[in-house]
Amino acid sequence: MTAAPPHVAIANHKGGVGKTAVAQGLTVAAAEAGHRVLAIDMDSQGNLTRRLRAQVSTDPDARQKASLASVLQRPGRGEIERILVPSGYGGIYTDRIQIAPAHLDLELLPRTAAEAASERRLLRALAGVVDDFDLVIIDCPPNLLSHQIDVAWTATDVILMPCEGEYEAVEAARRIKERVSADRHTLNPELAVAGMVVSRYRQSLAVHRKRVGEMEKIVGPDGICPTRIPELVAFKKMSENARPIGECGPEGRQMEFIFKDVYEWTRNRIETVMKDAA
Repeated sequence: MTAAPPHVAIANHKGGVGKTAVAQGLTVAAAEAGHRVLAIDMDSQGNLTRRLRAQVSTDPDARQKASLASVLQRPGRGEIERILVPSGYGGIYTDRIQIAPAHLDLELLPRTAAEAASERRLLRALAGVVDDFDLVIIDCPPNLLSHQIDVAWTATDVILMPCEGEYEAVEAARRIKERVSADRHTLNPELAVAGMVVSRYRQSLAVHRKRVGEMEKIVGPDGICPTRIPELVAFKKMSENARPIGECGPEGRQMEFIFKDVYEWTRNRIETVMKDAA
């Protein structure tokens, strides 16, 4: 188990399930709850970096040097602090959200996988820095067996899996659970799956209701967030416009309350799972 605060990896083996959107929504909801959040973008696509409007340099060389990719080459203890930048949303979001921005060079991380303790680099880079935060959110790439995932999960307490009500997404989440069970002893003995958040949900679709039942078989009924994230235009606008969901029109204000409920459930679930793992 890492030092407080809780470190949460947002992960699913399948792309396009709303993983980064859920990471964005939870980060915003946490800030609105008065919590200081460290958002770590482990995906080389850098979508969370953009969506939180991380205040990064427009110069390519400067941006690379001030990215998570540069830190993870050979990090000193607590080195992540040198690259942290605030959200560009303004107001409480800028005050409460700090971002470790991604860069395409994260794709080069596997070249160092054979080096001693390479999977512990993020954990080392975070040492001491996280004491100033209430929550650490790690947005993972849509992989299962990759060095980026190994690095992220070694620095993680619990995994939260966003999942839409489609066959491929459910099977991908199942593979995440299976890999945690098979490999936690080599990566992180206390790593646990906190549960699943159902995204892009349509109550009217029988297949979505059926898939939620299958999700329950993976993580148990208590591991499914009871608040579903519906398929609304505002969910897309939040990502496309890189703004807090509450600023995305009337639907966005409705979704704002949904994300508050999801965040409250997530915090409670994290506490339960971490207590059981202790």
